[in-house]
Amino acid sequence: MQVRILGPVDVVVDGVPRPVRGLRRRAVLALLALRAGEIVSTDRLADVVWARQRPPAPNTVQTHVSALRGLLGDRAAIEVRSPGYALEAATDVREARRLIESGLLAPDPATSAARLREALTLWRDRSLADVTELPELAQEAHRLDLLRLDAVEALTEARLALGEHARLVPELEALCREHPFREGLHRQLMLALYAVGRQADALAVFEGLRRSLDEQLGVGPGPALREAHAALLRHDTRLRPAAVRVEPNRFCTTGEGVRVAYNCAGSGPPLVVPAAWIATLEMGWQDPHLRTFYATLAARHRVIRYDGPDTGLSGPWHGELSLESEVEVLRTVVDALGLQRVALLGVSKGALVALAFAASYPQRVDRLVLYGGYLDGTRITTAQAREAFVALVRENWGMGSKLLAELLLPDEDAEARERFARLQRASAPAPVAARLLTGCYELRVTDIVDRVVAPALVLHRRDDQLVPYSLGRELATVLPDARFVPLAGRSHFPHMGDARAVLDAIGSFLDLPLDNRSPAALPG
Repeated sequence: MQVRILGPVDVVVDGVPRPVRGLRRRAVLALLALRAGEIVSTDRLADVVWARQRPPAPNTVQTHVSALRGLLGDRAAIEVRSPGYALEAATDVREARRLIESGLLAPDPATSAARLREALTLWRDRSLADVTELPELAQEAHRLDLLRLDAVEALTEARLALGEHARLVPELEALCREHPFREGLHRQLMLALYAVGRQADALAVFEGLRRSLDEQLGVGPGPALREAHAALLRHDTRLRPAAVRVEPNRFCTTGEGVRVAYNCAGSGPPLVVPAAWIATLEMGWQDPHLRTFYATLAARHRVIRYDGPDTGLSGPWHGELSLESEVEVLRTVVDALGLQRVALLGVSKGALVALAFAASYPQRVDRLVLYGGYLDGTRITTAQAREAFVALVRENWGMGSKLLAELLLPDEDAEARERFARLQRASAPAPVAARLLTGCYELRVTDIVDRVVAPALVLHRRDDQLVPYSLGRELATVLPDARFVPLAGRSHFPHMGDARAVLDAIGSFLDLPLDNRSPAALPG
């Protein structure tokens, strides 16, 4: 049994579609399906279905519910729950959301494309096609159609990574005509055109959209589109999908019995990236910005990443979060690969883990790259702000993930931030996210940095929205052998904003001979 709203509203019982007769009855079922498993009050049903006018009789909603139970063939499919009803049946929209999230988290573009295609087949027509004359359901239909468009963009991104540029050009041209202000689609069309040798046409797409946005909306292109345009002009080789071999995921187990998932990409000297937040292995190779970032590093190094305990593919962690436990996880991964010496790339909280490992095992660390790091998490913001933020994440992960997206992706558009927020929620439940955020604020390395002997490159953006620039500069001043490179921008993620500047600095540092490793310090 399934209720379908991604098209005309109907039900499928034993594989056979059954139409729902009457606008009001379809609307009642649609509202219940939109909130499947949740209580929808009788007052809410009446307000929406009768456009905020009271129904002709007090028991009218109950009459429609009774008829819908008969259509579904199971009285338990719609439960009475005060002060209304709850649908306890499968819905196509819930399945679509599951497949889309699964596609976004897929470990490779081919798997991602397959799952996203499956999700898109669930749309039979415009969402809620036969109830949109009711104003609030028309708004819900618009939101569902935007979800469909998000899936189309994600599928296109996967297909670009698979090299389907020529096939995508006509499809994207049609989509851009249908959605003339959708910047993500225009960016993808520009990349596809450039990849098939049509640079002039790609630049013309940008100019046409820039002019339309200015004349009709009074705004300019967003940062992602501007960066794509600049990359076209400089013939950036990273515009083409980076050819990088990602090895299958592997697993190792810490002395405490925690199962840790990790993978490797590329070849060359090992570069290990300590887990910093809840981004997973799957996310790392699917997100186009992150994929390009790591693929660029993997062209010269063997990049090793892992999921921290309680996130992604790794197992649960039942103890207290501490630097010692984080170092144990990192050591377990390094030992599992049989590596004697490594370079470490620590981002945000991962910088503290890298420093703690370097202090504990100085003979095993060649060099350190520390981006967006700090010495003491309690100094990131006030105690009141820390407590409020952690409480929000714990009690309302939906709002908390959106606030994190705004802080971490300050230059991205609303669509990109919403996608990131959804991925965060899919990667870890609220209690885990709150515990990890608490760790970011509580960990400190002030008493061990003097034991770090490996040369370090410290990078920090001047207007970082999450970790103040002053904390990064302070970190560089207390390390025995460090050079500080200030960067323009405000994104806390190294792969966002001007990622090229970050990669250039890292590449120069890692490629230097061991007796001349630190780049010249820049004024900060």
